[in-house]
Amino acid sequence: MLAKLVRAVEIDDQVEACRRVFASGTRWTVVRGSTLEEGESQGLPVWSRHVGDPVLASNLTRRVDFALFMVEALTDDALVQEAPAIVGCRTPSALAHSGGPHDHA
Repeated sequence: MLAKLVRAVEIDDQVEACRRVFASGTRWTVVRGSTLEEGESQGLPVWSRHVGDPVLASNLTRRVDFALFMVEALTDDALVQEAPAIVGCRTPSALAHSGGPHDHA
């Protein structure tokens, strides 16, 4: 029960942080990450605006590639004022949808 309460508080904090970011007048990008794993870089993750997008089904990104995406978000105007959800570019779901409309990376 305590774990559920802690998660609820964490989610509430995340929601409030996002509200503040979205309301700010600054350039922002809020990245909705997937499960992170260690390992060598596989390249820039694939992203989608929609969390339920099938390209994201694998729900796995290398930690180093998450960081790579965050750096990309600093310079890619297409990511400004977006809240993209990401997945590793070599995951099964990303490979199954490569070259399609969801392959933004």
